[in-house]
Amino acid sequence: MYRIFILLLFLAGCDILKQYELEVIMPHLPGHIKSSYSDIRFELKYPGATPILDNYKEIRAGSSVFISSSFSTGLSVFPVVAIPYMYLDTEKNSKEHITFYPAGGIFPESGKDGKLFLTWEDGFVAEIIYKMVGNGYNLESFNIGRLKNYVIDRSSGNPWIYNEENIIYALSFGIFNANFVRRLESHQIVLQIPYEVSGKKGWVLSNLSDSRIFEENNGVLILDDIPKRNVFIFSDTGKEFAELFLDGSGWHAYFSNSKGILSGRW
Repeated sequence: MYRIFILLLFLAGCDILKQYELEVIMPHLPGHIKSSYSDIRFELKYPGATPILDNYKEIRAGSSVFISSSFSTGLSVFPVVAIPYMYLDTEKNSKEHITFYPAGGIFPESGKDGKLFLTWEDGFVAEIIYKMVGNGYNLESFNIGRLKNYVIDRSSGNPWIYNEENIIYALSFGIFNANFVRRLESHQIVLQIPYEVSGKKGWVLSNLSDSRIFEENNGVLILDDIPKRNVFIFSDTGKEFAELFLDGSGWHAYFSNSKGILSGRW
């Protein structure tokens, strides 16, 4: 087990420091992608951390790791975000990598007995709380568990359909309510795959909370109901991928091993 021993210091009033050691339990890979992408690794980020990608190359799905950080002021919640990444097999740069949407957890909301259990569904809220804590906001009086459960339940386990900027704005000004949980625009994207057609292939999203598999048919791939945020798509062969950039006017797709760029408008 790869371990990073950290001191996690919390101020508990009257300048009394309590010491914690936190074990982070990584999530397993979802069943719809693990066979072709078993080499996925994780980079951790959390308050006070200075992660370097190479330092975390042995953190794998399903493993556990001890982490640490120090604070001179109190911290009521401690978010941990786990960013999955995969190195690309390229001749130019063997350290080139692509990332997936993160998993995450928030201590003590998602932990007990010094253990924090990360999940794919919690990655959305953990990323929000990480940004809030990093900007100095005190969330002690905010019910993080209620927000987490609300976005997961309402989205059927895929909170990345929501606009996190609206939630961060409302939390920043202390005016948050359910009205700020708003869906992103979503669109259908039709891609003419620039690879030799060799029967049907399935494609999955870098949002691992979305377990849909999109079937390529005669070189055409139709992606339905894709939220307006950037995303990678990966073929089930484990060899082909594309990066999609979405904005208010349309989309652009950059495919691996291809010089062509596909674009479309809404």
